[in-house]
Amino acid sequence: MKKHQSDINPRFVEYFQENFFANKPEELDRFLEALTKPLPKTIRVNTTRINVEDFKARAERNNWILTPTNNPTVFRIDRTEIKMPLGHTLEHLLGYFYMQELSASMSVHYLTDGKINNTPYLILDMAASPGGKTTQLSEHYPNSIIVANEPTRDRMAQLVSNTERLRNDRIMITNYDGGFYSNLPETFDRILIDAPCSGEGIGFKESQTVKYWNLKNIHKIARLQIKLLDAAFRALKTGGEVLYSTCTLNKIENEWVINEIQSRYPESFEVLFEKRFWPHEEASGGFFVCKIRKNATVKEVENKVPRAIKTNKELIPLTKDHERILSKFIEIVGLDLSNYYLYEFKRDILAIQKNSTAKALLQNIFPIRLGQKIGRIEEGVFTPDNRIGRDFRLTKTPVYEIMSEQELDDYLRGKEIGENIQEEYSVLQYKGLNVGFESKNPKTEKFTNTFPREWQRK
Repeated sequence: MKKHQSDINPRFVEYFQENFFANKPEELDRFLEALTKPLPKTIRVNTTRINVEDFKARAERNNWILTPTNNPTVFRIDRTEIKMPLGHTLEHLLGYFYMQELSASMSVHYLTDGKINNTPYLILDMAASPGGKTTQLSEHYPNSIIVANEPTRDRMAQLVSNTERLRNDRIMITNYDGGFYSNLPETFDRILIDAPCSGEGIGFKESQTVKYWNLKNIHKIARLQIKLLDAAFRALKTGGEVLYSTCTLNKIENEWVINEIQSRYPESFEVLFEKRFWPHEEASGGFFVCKIRKNATVKEVENKVPRAIKTNKELIPLTKDHERILSKFIEIVGLDLSNYYLYEFKRDILAIQKNSTAKALLQNIFPIRLGQKIGRIEEGVFTPDNRIGRDFRLTKTPVYEIMSEQELDDYLRGKEIGENIQEEYSVLQYKGLNVGFESKNPKTEKFTNTFPREWQRK
């Protein structure tokens, strides 16, 4: 149902009139009208899996119309025929793109100056769910370890699912309130803090935001934002950079938060860049970004009581027995894990790319999820994970070509496919895309179906 300007709280209108649009009634009206209109659908190409030109070619074969934006990996998408929801397309299920609003993609774009940086950094995404910005960081920092922290437990499943779909072999997922990271001073080279906020910039889809807007709530949120940015600045290495962003537009949650932290650390805190995205000007959601450099170390807080940092005792290096079990499978399928550290967590075998800081960091944080899941070992038997057929090169494993859209659809809906299968293991492929890894079901002589349930077509 279309929203109207009458749904917007008069106090909201008064605030923005006084602070941004004094003597600009026509522009104020355009801003308020923009908050009632849905945005064009945009997607971000996941360059971890496919380059932009190859994705464009695949989109053209699908009759998708891609229109460029001011972020080179983000496109407006229009489809000439809609056979199924965009989220059920094979390219989405396999993580070749992420549905993301243009403004939301700009935080990482400005943190990285739109460039790929191959330096092996340690990076913190302080409020990571649903995972769009975390995976975008992985694309721009291909040799870095990304710590994706989500303070809200209920949002963890979505973060895990999205990072696994888009590939997460350099990601550690944690579940702390953001203030925890002040316990790790001078640790991270880059930090992204897309702060919890009032959400004024997405009033087009969250009408309650502007309908029940009030300054008391804004100031309450700003106090949390100050706490988070202070913790981020302390956790940042000297010479490092932090990108603070919100999907809101008022000054209290933006400039005032920045000014408060700058007043605490005037000799250390340097603002490099600041921009507010207005929905009526940018044809995107409302957004604010501020890029900050730390120029000097800051003093520890006096009389601060150190917080106990629990470590994950269930996360252990792979045991010798399990190394032998896994090595047999590795030899059969031709899987090279020499560039990965291997860990066990509740019988899951996890692989994370080797990085000089990765092991040391595990002494200080408790990851809920670490890197890429390879499979499970239970009662001396290794069961491989479906995603290794998509995420790793298996040099000794035969390929089974899915021959039709109907067979693909059956597989993506959880059905067994194939007839009289002879090979023990196969990589399933469709039109050049690796879909997954399956074993033979000896009872039916078809492929077992282990395609992740949360990604299946319904």
